[in-house]
Amino acid sequence: MNEIKIEKMDHQGRGIGYVNGKVTFIKNALPGEIVLEKIVKETKNYSVAEVVEYKKKNHYRMEPFCPYFAICGGCDLEHMRYEDTLNYKKEKVENILTKEKIIFPSIEVIENPSPKHYRNKLSLKIENNKIGFYESSSHTLIEIKTCPLAKESINICLKELKTLQIKKGSITIRSNYNDEILLIIKTNEKVHFSKETFLESKIVGIVLNDKTIYGQNFFYERMNGFLFKVSYDAFFQVNSYITSKMFQLVSENIKNNSVVLDLFSGVGTLGIIASKKAKKVYSIEIVQNAVLDNVENKKVNQCENVFPMLGDAFNTISKIKESFDMILIDPPRSGLSKATCEFLLESNAQEVLYISCNPLTLARDLGVLTTKYELKRCLIMDMFSYTHHVESFVVLERKKEERSSIS
Repeated sequence: MNEIKIEKMDHQGRGIGYVNGKVTFIKNALPGEIVLEKIVKETKNYSVAEVVEYKKKNHYRMEPFCPYFAICGGCDLEHMRYEDTLNYKKEKVENILTKEKIIFPSIEVIENPSPKHYRNKLSLKIENNKIGFYESSSHTLIEIKTCPLAKESINICLKELKTLQIKKGSITIRSNYNDEILLIIKTNEKVHFSKETFLESKIVGIVLNDKTIYGQNFFYERMNGFLFKVSYDAFFQVNSYITSKMFQLVSENIKNNSVVLDLFSGVGTLGIIASKKAKKVYSIEIVQNAVLDNVENKKVNQCENVFPMLGDAFNTISKIKESFDMILIDPPRSGLSKATCEFLLESNAQEVLYISCNPLTLARDLGVLTTKYELKRCLIMDMFSYTHHVESFVVLERKKEERSSIS
């Protein structure tokens, strides 16, 4: 064991120190702390350790509010004050963009007014009748009774899951604005569902191995005056408040009478928001149920100028014989493909709104896009409070020397 001083934090929320010149990552350790550590993994270039004893603690260290914080792999910043987690995320994005030599404006921060009980979705593992999350960096299940980051309706449902009598599998709980619950189950076992045993939860549907066994396989989400159908396997943001703010940002940045391309559109939320100002919106999504939801959502919200399309982003773009004024992008963590980046560069789009849940791939893609676009605005939104994950929102405007008239 070694005594080590924590110098800073890494992108995963771990403390960083040095043992005999080798970088060492330590979970649950804050800058300025001196800890006695035990190495649990060692490679040629770095070590991973755990805290055995705190010799000196950070003055602002907080007592975690979750009883599973030290062992669960879900949260990693509960030992920090909320305002310090925001500063950490801001500095993290600044450092990543700077390392990639991206020129960016001052980063704005949208905080979460309710950093607890905000998640509308929880994905759990089941082993030996125990329900919970995997321990960090392992496949050891940590049984949980509650999750302080999940909506109360989800925690109520969590207490009732044992009645399903599943020994091994996985289960996802989704909850909407009305606290209605969708259960998505994966298991090879028979599921013993009885509505009488779910007395407190408003179960509207259960999907077992992609087949609906009770109710329906979707629910409706209401936000910013819009109503969205969301199928069990369709993407929807996990934090309703921050998503509402995101919708506002999209609306503010859409030009009147513009033609908009909405890539990775999910159930069509951003495209439908944009359609209230835009002339046309082409929405492209690869998940079939999400596209079908989008078709219904455009009707429910009276957005006949939205055109949902099923397919891979890059391959489907080529089917559209029209120039775009603006492009909306909300890709998965892997970011954009090289081909998609090249399309954006060669398009006539004067602005790009890029929403990202991974600052590393965002910075990589901006390294390409900023050859022809200028980064005009950069925000981080605390979508995933008390975790190291960051949601970013950037506004790109085509450089003056690159501008062309829209046909």
